[in-house]
Amino acid sequence: MRRTVWIALGATAGVIAYRRGQKLVEEARARGVVGSVQAATLSASTVAASARTLLENVSGAAAPQPQQVRSAPVTGAAAARVLAESRTAG
Repeated sequence: MRRTVWIALGATAGVIAYRRGQKLVEEARARGVVGSVQAATLSASTVAASARTLLENVSGAAAPQPQQVRSAPVTGAAAARVLAESRTAG
């Protein structure tokens, strides 16, 4: 009788382990597909960035680009000061 109980418990544990293993394999396959798509996307974006840089270098050699004027960043303090000045002026 004891052997039958242990055989039943072992068989049940084996079935549970098998099903969990199959679930993990399916999840790994799904992640593999997603990972492959992500790798392809990264590769394509890298190629596009390289092509853009190459085109900028080629066009930059033909005609120099004018220097861009950078303005100071707008901060909350500056906006508050302008708002306060507008309230006192009005």
